Amino acid sequence: MAAIIASKVSSNIVLITGANRGIGFGTARKLIQEHPGYHVIIGSRDASQGAKSAAELSSEGLSASSVQLDITDDDSIMTARDYVEREFGRLDVLINNAGISFEGREMEYSLRQRMAKTFDVNVFGTAAVTDAFLPLLEKSENPRIVFVSSMAGSLTQSTDFSDPWTKVPMLAYRSSKAAVNMVMAHFASQTVEKGFKVNAVCPGYIGTNLNNFQGTGTLDDGARIVVKMATLGKDGETGTFSTIDGLSPW
Repeated sequence: MAAIIASKVSSNIVLITGANRGIGFGTARKLIQEHPGYHVIIGSRDASQGAKSAAELSSEGLSASSVQLDITDDDSIMTARDYVEREFGRLDVLINNAGISFEGREMEYSLRQRMAKTFDVNVFGTAAVTDAFLPLLEKSENPRIVFVSSMAGSLTQSTDFSDPWTKVPMLAYRSSKAAVNMVMAHFASQTVEKGFKVNAVCPGYIGTNLNNFQGTGTLDDGARIVVKMATLGKDGETGTFSTIDGLSPW
């Protein structure tokens, strides 16, 4: 076990929230496949599902482990942080992937409920995780944070009324992703002098459980921009919002 831990500590240590499935899991696989010097910690609200996903990657010869992490629970966040500190001593990359959408469920929840539930995960949870792991990221020689956002949160796109996407009623989700971009901008401004690379990305319209698998892109497609930003060098950009095609309007 000691040799395994030593090997992990010599790697780039990456934590991905909500990584037991969907874009998070696709990112974990692509990241380790393309960058063998990286070890990914699968953050999962369901500990057994996280362990299962990590075991699947390990069976493919990829370096992965898991930790129980519910980003809406402060105790869970702190326990996960303590685990990472105890096992690895630092964190090199935090990928804020966990997210939720209650769009299309108007019969189950009022607008207030949909807004509150969406923001609790997408905004409040994401901000809390980032804040909690900053001390471990500060121990890295090249700390990077990636926020998985969406073009749905772009104010520019949302006010381009010629775009049919603006007609899709997604008030809670759109608002939460616009807020995620501001959370990213805050942490980018607070850490720029410490050498952090903090960016937000839109992975594209990918078929996942978040949209009932209606997306047109594959998990590998969605993971491309996330992996790119997660592996930036020390001369990489910070405080940006982009897709795989380049910088995107706010």
